[in-house]
Amino acid sequence: MHGNLIPRLNDVRRVSDRYHRVLPLPVIKRYQCIVVGKSARKLTVGIPEYEREQAGLLDFLQTLTGAAIFPVLVEPRRMHLLITRMERYQHFRRRYSRAYYVLQLPAQMRTVLSLLEMEKGG
Repeated sequence: MHGNLIPRLNDVRRVSDRYHRVLPLPVIKRYQCIVVGKSARKLTVGIPEYEREQAGLLDFLQTLTGAAIFPVLVEPRRMHLLITRMERYQHFRRRYSRAYYVLQLPAQMRTVLSLLEMEKGG
């Protein structure tokens, strides 16, 4: 596929949460690519530019995901911004998940302790 034949996606401002984990973050960062759409057996993947060496990238992504890859061009600065936002979101989500678990732990412990007390008393 020649670079002039790949459609350009000019208006992408964010990546939907459901696509954040389709590709591992290290792959996204290393190859500067993001999933911007998905159908039954096809992924629409944004790439900053298409060069001959990126043909291998599309094959790699197809092997990794098991889905056909439909590339679209995304401006490099916008790609950097989208990846930064994804990183921030995933970091926040991991942090929030741990904080939620820590907050829930005392409540769960109180429940367990109250159940143990009820067993002793009954």
